[in-house]
Order: sequence, then C-alpha cells, then structure tokens
Amino acid sequence: MARKQTEKTDFRTNLMLYYGAIGVVILGYVFLAIGDANSITSLTLGPIILVAGYLVAMPVALLRGAKSQKSAEEQPSVSSPKTGQNN
Repeated sequence: MARKQTEKTDFRTNLMLYYGAIGVVILGYVFLAIGDANSITSLTLGPIILVAGYLVAMPVALLRGAKSQKSAEEQPSVSSPKTGQNN
C-alpha cells in the first residue's frame, strides 16, 4: 500500500507581499512622525499611506493564494481501468 504524499506549498510570494505591506505601514508611521503638526506629510501623506497599507496591501498579501508545487514523480500515473472482477 502506497503512502500518500502531501503537497508542498510555496509561500515565498505571500511572505514577500506581507513584508512589503509591513514596510508600507511602517513608512506611513514614519511620515506621521516627520515634520510639524501642520505639515503636509503628517496631515495628508502619512494617513494616505497608512490607509493604503492597511486596506490594500495587507489584504492582498493575506488573500493571495499560495501555489502548490507538484513534481512529475509525485503525480499519480494513469492506470488501466479495472475489469470489474471482484476477488
């Protein structure tokens, strides 16, 4: 009886998107900290980047489907159909 092999999943693209989303959020907080209280970076640019990071980049990174890796040897081979005889 053959042992069933599990599929390997590649999460590299998901991790890179997630790290990018974290970077966008951190950049938003940096823009909030830069400048005076009435500067354009802290009043406009920082919040826009934070909204883009939390509402666009994070969901894209989390919802992007991970692709499974199957090599040719792991895929089951096509076998001949059964003749219908019961033993």
